Amino acid sequence: MNQASIKQRAFSLIELMVVVAILGILSSVAIPAFTDYTQRSRATTALLGLQPWQTGITLCWQQYGTLNSCNELGTQGIPASPSIFPEGITAIASGSNTGSIAATLAATDTTGEPIQVELVPQTTDTQISWQVFCSDFTLQPRISRCIGSLEG
Repeated sequence: MNQASIKQRAFSLIELMVVVAILGILSSVAIPAFTDYTQRSRATTALLGLQPWQTGITLCWQQYGTLNSCNELGTQGIPASPSIFPEGITAIASGSNTGSIAATLAATDTTGEPIQVELVPQTTDTQISWQVFCSDFTLQPRISRCIGSLEG
């Protein structure tokens, strides 16, 4: 092989710099998108962990016909706040609304703060549904079912 054919097979410094710049631009888009996806996944997992409390409140409502008797965790068949929380949850308590559940999630909002949620039951004569209020509603909510911001 002669010197000219070797020189044509190598990459120039400019070509390598262009590749590095393209990788930098791609990673500046991919890393935030991956972080958002990860936090959304953690928040969804945490909401699934709250289902025993939702079920307990639903059964209490069915038994007593009102949510007024279903305000405290650990009573009327509603599970107590555990010493070891389900995956993705750092705190569980009774919410500020009748029969609601307040929780702090391990997932964070876009500013890095833990997401606070309150699951509020809405009843009709024959059924109960749950509305989700989130602390990050005014930012970019990580929970797709979130319908409003937490009060105060």
